[in-house]
Amino acid sequence: MLGRQGLTRDVLVGLFTKAGAEDPVSHLATGNVTFGEMGDPIRCVERLEVAIAEVIGRTEPVFIRAIDQLREQVETNPFVDPPFDDVHERCVSFTTGPVVGLDLPLTTPRGDAVAFAARDGDIFSVTRLVGGRTGTMGGVLERTLGRPLTTRNWNTIERIVRYADHRR
Repeated sequence: MLGRQGLTRDVLVGLFTKAGAEDPVSHLATGNVTFGEMGDPIRCVERLEVAIAEVIGRTEPVFIRAIDQLREQVETNPFVDPPFDDVHERCVSFTTGPVVGLDLPLTTPRGDAVAFAARDGDIFSVTRLVGGRTGTMGGVLERTLGRPLTTRNWNTIERIVRYADHRR
């Protein structure tokens, strides 16, 4: 989402600072931000969503995960036994609140992506190439759950955890 409609890396980091995040750092080009302490997370998320909407002209949901939670997920490797062998990408989708009532595994109509596990508000999926194109679970999961989410490549999460561990 960085670079769209004026939401540069510097602007995004500034919005996190104004919302109460301590020492925010932007990673990669998808709006991933790590930070230290952040007062009331719910209030800060509300502030961030309003501030981002003022910049880009539309509401964009914000999802926060504790680095300890991400680290634990990386260490336990939810992708150790994927539902198929020809994995193209490993992904995690973040949403609000726990994921309940999701009948897993859930496969896209083309069979190019499968959500196979959920933990708290995180849903793990893998993609594969079908007809030279890869799938994504984002739209299927949003329609199924009836709420917004954001999806990241698992490599991104691993890199952010390594960065956070290096900064310790």
